[in-house]
Amino acid sequence: MSRSQGVQDNQAGLLTRLLFWFAKRALGHVPLGMRIRAFDPKYLRRAARMDLYSAARGAVPMHLKELAQLKVALMVGCPF
Repeated sequence: MSRSQGVQDNQAGLLTRLLFWFAKRALGHVPLGMRIRAFDPKYLRRAARMDLYSAARGAVPMHLKELAQLKVALMVGCPF
């Protein structure tokens, strides 16, 4: 079974390319999850807004963010 490659840069609309650019600038690449979310632009916009709100300073204490990331990694069986 082949994995989805998500929306490629040449298939993306203007807003999607803008969000891809921000992701590349922040992370160095566009995560596959973001490319898959881009199949539904409305969902992509809402997910990006949620990421911005949760990453904002003061919204959630940093130690709780790290604890939540660790818990999710354990739940999905992340190897690192």
